[in-house]
Amino acid sequence: MSALRYVTLPLLLATVVLVGCGKKFSDDSKVLATVDGEKITEQDYDNYLLLRQSQNQQQPIPDKEKERKVVLNEMVDRILLTQHGAATGVEQTPEVHFRLKRVRENLLAQEVIRKALKETPVTDEDLKKRFDKELENTNKTEYKARHILVKTEDEAKDIAKQLKGGANFAQLAKAKSLDDSSKDQGGVLPNWINQGSPIVPEFFNTMTSLKKGQVSEPVKSDYGWHVIKVDNTRALKLPSWEEFMADPHAPAGLRHRIQEERIQEVLKDLKAKAKVDFS
Repeated sequence: MSALRYVTLPLLLATVVLVGCGKKFSDDSKVLATVDGEKITEQDYDNYLLLRQSQNQQQPIPDKEKERKVVLNEMVDRILLTQHGAATGVEQTPEVHFRLKRVRENLLAQEVIRKALKETPVTDEDLKKRFDKELENTNKTEYKARHILVKTEDEAKDIAKQLKGGANFAQLAKAKSLDDSSKDQGGVLPNWINQGSPIVPEFFNTMTSLKKGQVSEPVKSDYGWHVIKVDNTRALKLPSWEEFMADPHAPAGLRHRIQEERIQEVLKDLKAKAKVDFS
């Protein structure tokens, strides 16, 4: 799972963790309430209110004084429940222990990631450099292809031999192929295929090595054995930088990929410094 795919934390659990772990910083803000000796400060309130609003727990209350009373009462209720849970040993049960452990991990990991991305934000200049690099490395051709998919290498070799001997590709595909989505069309794959198409690397790499009309040797993928034929090729139309940036989704997707790579670099550095043993 990507490091950027954080778990959304339930408000109650987040509050329990914050109360249960205790404050590790100085909070000299005004005390708004005290619950059996535990203080609710102005800073507590502001933090809770932000969390409450971000998770859309309740609709905002226009009357700020009324909102303050409602939110403070919520905070009191949660502290009472937390104190009762601690007093009755609830937090010592395996179920609660491991849930609290996961929530704490999520909170800390999310903050580390947020801080790392804030320190090294992805700029438009970063996007432009990556765009140019990927454009340079992109295969500039797209392909119209067909294939026959079978279970074994021997079957694929036999089909390739028949095709080289003049057998009709479409007829063999209808009779032999396991790909139900293309066999009835003579093995023809829908749409033109380019480097960004959802297709296994083994298939794409073999296809790009073929000339128009050429049939491949058997090639293995997770789906089985393929015999591939390229029916046609054409130049791939690639977007300009301006067109790319005008797309409502493309820049965000590229920015996200760069962010993920930077988080992976952080993890790589942490792993290099850590001692990890698997037993």
